[in-house]
Amino acid sequence: MPNAIDPRHASVSASLTQGVLHAAVRLGVPRAELLAASGLNESQLSDPDGRIAFQAHEQLWQELHSRMALSEPGLAIGANLAPGPFSVLGYLLQSSATLGDALVAALRYQRLVGEGGELQLQEHGNELRVLYRPVHPHAAVTRTRVLALMVFWIQLMAPLVHHYRLLRAEFAHPQPDDLTPYEAAFNCPLAFGCADYALVLPLELRAAPLIQANPPLQTLLRQHAEALLARLPSEGLVARVVTLLGAQLAHGEPDRAELARTLNLSERTLQRRLAEEGSSYQQLLSDTRQQLAERYLDDGQLPAAEIALLLGYSEPSVFFRAFRNWTGLTPGEYRQRAAK
Repeated sequence: MPNAIDPRHASVSASLTQGVLHAAVRLGVPRAELLAASGLNESQLSDPDGRIAFQAHEQLWQELHSRMALSEPGLAIGANLAPGPFSVLGYLLQSSATLGDALVAALRYQRLVGEGGELQLQEHGNELRVLYRPVHPHAAVTRTRVLALMVFWIQLMAPLVHHYRLLRAEFAHPQPDDLTPYEAAFNCPLAFGCADYALVLPLELRAAPLIQANPPLQTLLRQHAEALLARLPSEGLVARVVTLLGAQLAHGEPDRAELARTLNLSERTLQRRLAEEGSSYQQLLSDTRQQLAERYLDDGQLPAAEIALLLGYSEPSVFFRAFRNWTGLTPGEYRQRAAK
């Protein structure tokens, strides 16, 4: 789960802002007027990896909300968004092996798109809920923005999964008088006045393969996504180091020198900056390994020896000793206790 972001310091990707503008133009709203009213200029949007203050992005949505003569402008905007505005994340999702892998990537890298809310996954019985908790949940413009994101998600993922279907779409706002645009956009049972905005899928779809799965491309995109995530200014250095450690551990023993280079720091500066935040590289590595180890053991799918390799240990025995130091239990004892 991402760190809580102060909305006053939050940002969104320039790519997403650009995509919203393109969709608005297709719907007949003049681009120049939107830019001027939102306090934006073309130079801010020229770098696809650039960032826009969330307040300016939200003002753009406010302008769309007030200028478009539609009962639900968010549904129309969402239908006109393309994967490109989501830059690295959009292509990362499309090239994932399964829908579940795509959703996990969305959780990990959601801040690359924007910090206007938090995406979460919840399992209940045979249902998988993909829910979104926006900042400023009671603002009228939030409804427009979130509806656009929900429609976009459906348009992005539905063509990639055979037998894709929604069990239900949930909305935090009251039921509107006219349900026609909702029925056309979601094509499933609708529920209003809910605790969250959510798309509810059959849990079995989590394992569904995606037709555009591309493992080599995934590797390249993840490396780029990790570097972008680590450089986002709204997270402290500790959080960025933990993010990079998680990526490095997937390939074996982490490399402190490489991690420092990714952050554009020397190893000495990295250690000093971490000390200023009350931590150290070795402590973060240990903590990250422990959290991942417990997650893998709770999941129950992998043998302990394979988990040791995933955490960058050359020998399972070294992992077993480390795990006992962390928890006072062997991996087997921990797994038995978790099962109970």
